[in-house]
Amino acid sequence: MQPAKKINSFELIIHRLEKSHLDSIETHHTKQASTYPLLKIVLGKGNPRRVLISAGMHGDEPGGMESLLSFLQDEHYLSYINHWEITLLPCINPHGYEFGTRENHEGKDLNRLFKETQPPTEVFFAQSVLSTPFELTIELHEDNESAGYYLYQKGVDAKDDELGFKILDAIKNIMPINLDDEIDGSSADQGVIGKSIDISKMDWWPMALYGLSKGVKRCLTLETASQFNMATRVDAHLTAIKTALNYFSNKY
Repeated sequence: MQPAKKINSFELIIHRLEKSHLDSIETHHTKQASTYPLLKIVLGKGNPRRVLISAGMHGDEPGGMESLLSFLQDEHYLSYINHWEITLLPCINPHGYEFGTRENHEGKDLNRLFKETQPPTEVFFAQSVLSTPFELTIELHEDNESAGYYLYQKGVDAKDDELGFKILDAIKNIMPINLDDEIDGSSADQGVIGKSIDISKMDWWPMALYGLSKGVKRCLTLETASQFNMATRVDAHLTAIKTALNYFSNKY
């Protein structure tokens, strides 16, 4: 059996982050420390509002990482840095990214294991970041089967359910919205999923719902459609991030 081949370079991801002149990159070494450190970046440390933006949970979804890199390299964060403490996890699953797999090096789908008592190292790392509450979490994903953009959202205040629709309204001229009544096995309302999700009845939790259990006010999981070119996918994700941050900045 031929060994798996790398299709991406995690080292290049680190290099691109370093070129952003950020002095706040923290590396957390894992059992695979010699190859894959886990990265955390904190901007605006100590600011009153706190947001966590993550990417690379699934290694075969590079659009999220490219969006987060653009958020940094093109300095989109500067509009928020005076009020928000912005924590970034650029690539939660570096092995999956290098080899183009959804799963990690153990063949595990990390986003199904946040309710486990002894989760994989990558999940434990993300859980540790969520040990102090965030006002907002944003997870960047993509879907290679969807014809358009959609999102999951859940929060403590039903009045904020409007945010998901505001995000999709801002994106609709960049990428079509997936308007199917059912998306990936879940009921959807004009591209928004989450209203009928009861986390207490779920056997497993993704990262977003784990965050909700730890005091996050609103969790967003954003799904761009892989069939569009990378520039369009990145534009859609960046628009979603900005819409969410502006919403919370103006409302709270």
